Amino acid sequence: MPMKDLVLPIGKARSELCDLVKKVQAGARVTLTSHGQPAAMIVPVEKKGKPWRVAIPDDPKNYGDLQSPVMEPWK
Repeated sequence: MPMKDLVLPIGKARSELCDLVKKVQAGARVTLTSHGQPAAMIVPVEKKGKPWRVAIPDDPKNYGDLQSPVMEPWK
């Protein structure tokens, strides 16, 4: 279960950065404020899923000659 969202002034966040990073890694989202207005957010990094793969690969013949140099005939 993610932690609650935190709102902190940039100056306070600077002095507590290591602790904030640990909280963000645990699921919290931190909004940094400047003069009382939201200025930036620190959020967890999205976890990457499995690489995308096609079920059935295309036939390379559909794409023509992909190996010969550009604008030169294949020798």
